[in-house]
Amino acid sequence: MNRIYSETLPFEDVARKRTIELLRRYELEIVLAVRPWEIEKLPDVARALRDGGVSLAVWPMLSDEEGRWASVHNAASFTELTRRTVGTLLDRDLRPRDVLLDLEPPFNAARGLTPDAKGEGIFRLASGVAKPASRTRLEEAKRTLADSIAELRANAIATSIAVWPPVALDPPGAQAWQRLLGTPVDGLEADHVSVMLYTSILEGWSRGALRRDHVTALLARGTARTLRRFADRGGVSLGCVGTGAFEHEPIYRAPSELASDVAIARSLGCTSLALFDLGGVLAREPAEAWLDAFTKDSEAPAPVRIGTRVAAARTLARAATWALSGALASSRDREGA
Repeated sequence: MNRIYSETLPFEDVARKRTIELLRRYELEIVLAVRPWEIEKLPDVARALRDGGVSLAVWPMLSDEEGRWASVHNAASFTELTRRTVGTLLDRDLRPRDVLLDLEPPFNAARGLTPDAKGEGIFRLASGVAKPASRTRLEEAKRTLADSIAELRANAIATSIAVWPPVALDPPGAQAWQRLLGTPVDGLEADHVSVMLYTSILEGWSRGALRRDHVTALLARGTARTLRRFADRGGVSLGCVGTGAFEHEPIYRAPSELASDVAIARSLGCTSLALFDLGGVLAREPAEAWLDAFTKDSEAPAPVRIGTRVAAARTLARAATWALSGALASSRDREGA
């Protein structure tokens, strides 16, 4: 099943007849973000989706001050929010098919990695990300989140996790990037892992260092790495059609770029795709053009060439992974490793 994220679209727009008809016609499961102050309104939109024949996955999301997404910094709060969100639906016999655990650094730290309004510096390390989590803290968060997944499974609800691309660089058994980002992934045993490979962001925030052909080459390599790393649990999130939490994410120029990304991912055997996001699709009419690009078969893409810039980017990523792993292994990890 293809999925589409809905992070910022108001619930009343999600529940509109046209939105539900589009989701049903294109056989899309909606991954619906739910903030703490929206929980009481959730049953109404869940009922409308169910009655309209649309599959629902809920996407619990804390306040920005609490980090928004799940990490070592807020695993307990995130688990409690997940319990409240799902409980509200179960109490009304509106069981979601899936719950997404979005594993990212805290909102303010992640925002610090984006180019600032003046364009000064790219991918700055924010203080909340630059200090790796201790092994002890990572394990504690992992246990908390794993318990939440087990609880959901006991209620016949599947689980997914969304992760940043560097996590796929961690070899099995290694946790260097997971510790740096503060996002435990290995050992959670979620049913599905979706790696965020947003070509529009890679190109746009590179400030000209990467062209469209460069980022599609990275998409191909990233997809292959995802499938090797997570096997049949692995999938890819594509985008962006519209902006998200930061409100200034670079977006696709046209549906043809999305169609190309879909064709690349599918040509490598990736059958589980998610699109970011529904609000952008509805804001950039005709919505059908974007959904056709996402769901319909396209011509097989031309072979993706590995140019010098792409090769250099991959080498840098591997070197960073090696250096990070070595630094963490040799550290005394005074926080309780």
